[in-house]
Amino acid sequence: MDLQEYIKKVYTIAFRLTGDETSAGDVASLAIKRKADAIKDIIDTSILHETAREVFSIFLTEPDKYTGLSTHNHSPIQNQLMALEPLSRTALVWKDIMGYNIGDLEIITNCSKSELYEKLNTARKHLIGAGEFYTECPT
Repeated sequence: MDLQEYIKKVYTIAFRLTGDETSAGDVASLAIKRKADAIKDIIDTSILHETAREVFSIFLTEPDKYTGLSTHNHSPIQNQLMALEPLSRTALVWKDIMGYNIGDLEIITNCSKSELYEKLNTARKHLIGAGEFYTECPT
């Protein structure tokens, strides 16, 4: 992927966690700066994965600083993500949205894999319980 696509993907990850454009920009920018030495003309998926780890690490270090600042109306799914506590949101975004291995979060979160799966399952149940927005969307 090229640099612009990489930046958009990192920003999207940060936005899913923070729910706020400014916070997402701050987190994405910081994560990209931390990985600047690894960025080349063509960016492979391993660099995106490493940068995503930085995004999650930054977010989990100070979740209150990067959460709940936005007053914008979001999509129903983003609103449901914002209702989750930070660790459950992190597990859901990491595994279900990004498709990464949940075991990779053990180091970032200092939580066991079983605790992370518990958080992930709780987050999934929350989204399923709020599933009325799925029936409202046109097919």
